[in-house]
Amino acid sequence: MIRRDKSIIRRATLADVPLIVKVEELSFDVPWPDFLFKAHLNNPGFVAYEKEGNILGYAMVGDSEGKAHLQNIAVHPQCRRQGIGTELLEWCIDLVKLYGYREMILEVRQKKTSSQAFYANNGFKISGTVAGYYVDDDAIIMTKNI
Repeated sequence: MIRRDKSIIRRATLADVPLIVKVEELSFDVPWPDFLFKAHLNNPGFVAYEKEGNILGYAMVGDSEGKAHLQNIAVHPQCRRQGIGTELLEWCIDLVKLYGYREMILEVRQKKTSSQAFYANNGFKISGTVAGYYVDDDAIIMTKNI
């Protein structure tokens, strides 16, 4: 669906991967390499946020032990705090509801308190931790009934 501001959330394509990797590299200390994104191109939950031909963000949602799993989400640093991350998250939630999921789970770095606040503001609650989940940090597990 194209919005009034000419933005669109759509399935990611192979041509998007280099642009998505750029957003990834600007967003994370230990970014995913391009081959991981390419491996998920058949996932209907791998989407790009495009505006005027530019990829401003992306999200990826899949399944983890019968729960919807937000695997990755990022917005270009110059485009943050404009509602793009919220739109992507809401799109993912709407998609997994169509597939019958009733709970979404995600992992977030313990040191990323701003990301934890974003998820909390969107109804996620801390449900656990995993020591050493990331190469350089522990993970906070957050869940939301959807």
